[in-house]
Amino acid sequence: MNSRNLIFAGVLGVWMTENALAQVPDAATQIYTLNSGSHLTDDCPICDRMPIVVPMTGTFRLQFLDQNPLVARYQLQDISFHAGTKGGAEYWVTGTGTYQVGGEVAVAQDIFLDLQIANSFENTRALCVNEDRTVSALWPQIQVSVLQTNGTVTKVYSLKLVAEPALQFRAITPDGKKNNVRLDWESNGHQVQVERASLVAGPYSPISPITRDQTFTDMGVLTNRALFYRLRQY
Repeated sequence: MNSRNLIFAGVLGVWMTENALAQVPDAATQIYTLNSGSHLTDDCPICDRMPIVVPMTGTFRLQFLDQNPLVARYQLQDISFHAGTKGGAEYWVTGTGTYQVGGEVAVAQDIFLDLQIANSFENTRALCVNEDRTVSALWPQIQVSVLQTNGTVTKVYSLKLVAEPALQFRAITPDGKKNNVRLDWESNGHQVQVERASLVAGPYSPISPITRDQTFTDMGVLTNRALFYRLRQY
């Protein structure tokens, strides 16, 4: 990335004592973030205008449901996207969905989204599915385009999702004997830097080098005070 992309990947906000318990994400749930290339299209099939295509950002949670020898199934939760350009059309997208990937002969993907898409004038329920089942991204990345199935002759939405797991702490382990705190995270190959603060609102200061490693030990900080950590992606 050419510019810094700050992501609140996880926060430890407990009194840092030997018996402290850190809250870390459920291993079956992963926060995903939309990357460059994600966009929303607002089309009017009978209108004499070009489709409105605007970039889209946001996050969702991918919850593992189950799997069999052929496919794995997931649920999309807490979808929260914003699409638009400065001074132009803007859209807010929320909702839920399901995602399935796998296959007997070839790997395929199927996604269904139950969305609410709001702009400055109206709020539309959009039921969306993918027409192309081809898997074009290596797991755990997801790249898929969906089309609204309940559109009208004056309004049809489509979305392209280019998503990958966000930076996320997986373990935060105090060591009372050495007064250290060990941090483990998932970075999906990105360069990151660990930052620390004494208040959840900051200010945060870097405590690690910029690295592709996925673990760091904060030495000698374990005292009777609160510590908050976050990850910065480069």
